[in-house]
Amino acid sequence: MKINDAKLIQKQESITDTGIASCSSLLYGDRDGVLFEHHYGASDPERGTPVDPGTVFHMYSMTKVMTVTAALMLYDRGLLNLDDEVSRYLPAYAALTVSERGRIRKAENKMTVRHLFTMTSGLTYLAEDPHGRAADLERGLGSGGWDTVRFAEELASVPLAFEPGERFLYGLSHDVLGALIEIISGKTLAEYMKEFIFAPLCMNDTYFYQDLPEKYIPRLAKNTEWNGEKYVNIPLLSRPAPALGVSGGGKLYSGGSGIVCTARDYAKFLSAMLGGRLLDRRTAAMMTAPQLSVKQRKSFNDPAFDPSTFGDEHTFGLGVRVQDRPARGGSAGEWGWSGALGTWFFVDAADGLWFLYLHQHTPAGHGRYIIPLRNVFYGEVD
Repeated sequence: MKINDAKLIQKQESITDTGIASCSSLLYGDRDGVLFEHHYGASDPERGTPVDPGTVFHMYSMTKVMTVTAALMLYDRGLLNLDDEVSRYLPAYAALTVSERGRIRKAENKMTVRHLFTMTSGLTYLAEDPHGRAADLERGLGSGGWDTVRFAEELASVPLAFEPGERFLYGLSHDVLGALIEIISGKTLAEYMKEFIFAPLCMNDTYFYQDLPEKYIPRLAKNTEWNGEKYVNIPLLSRPAPALGVSGGGKLYSGGSGIVCTARDYAKFLSAMLGGRLLDRRTAAMMTAPQLSVKQRKSFNDPAFDPSTFGDEHTFGLGVRVQDRPARGGSAGEWGWSGALGTWFFVDAADGLWFLYLHQHTPAGHGRYIIPLRNVFYGEVD
């Protein structure tokens, strides 16, 4: 298998040169590790700091894939059942409500662990709530002092957008899944991740944001935008919820958006997933297999419910997008995810490769660069 790295570099560098992002890191590899990497641009354009292998990126929603993997490790040990009711672990979820036509009513369906994995729980990202409970929750988050489990418990009081299982909706499902990991393991999500994922894979530059050592702060890539003349630094996203993956604080570890790490560290995770070193083979196959019903899938590629649309050839597995039909480039079975500041990856088991691209830019604009970049990559594979 041969890939034209020169063309790939040219396409990557054009992303910075055309005003989409001030810097980027691009890597691809296989189950044994990195085969290629290229870093380009300034991680802090106002200081002229170049991006390099030591640059630390906010993963935002690419945290979700690690959280899902961590939860499935509990499943492999017989400690978590996908069809358990969430209320078994968080009693507050026994009395859920649904917002419907401006009114609140009691939920008829029980929320299960599977609903959390597949984001069919009805949990939102604290979007506009006419009943005011989401605003109350955000104020509570801003006051500090909550941990992962407390946040999940409080979230149960916010009316769901629909009955659990009814459709797909991008939201806080994986943050609640992180709370379940804590309850079952008796460890914080950060401790669990370090013991079972980060340390075994020698991911020594990976942390939840609030635990990031001071020495790493200068290595953090800035969130940037193009002002028409140059790249400028701008504040990190304030949503979803200021405490989730941004301001952090205390022991509230966001399973949906909290991790920061280097490109090389995330690459170690992808190599391990491709090589089957974290999950039982059957569990990994289940994670990366289509999980949505025909009805649920209709909302997966609907921008009203899913801001990360990838095309009709993709559906959702247990926390990852899954390609289930032929399309330009890639293979049926390809899986991956992305993050709000422009991070993106896929794993193609058929070709035995993973692909990782990282930048920090608002808006992320995945559609402007990922498809062309992906097509260059696949177009040069013999």
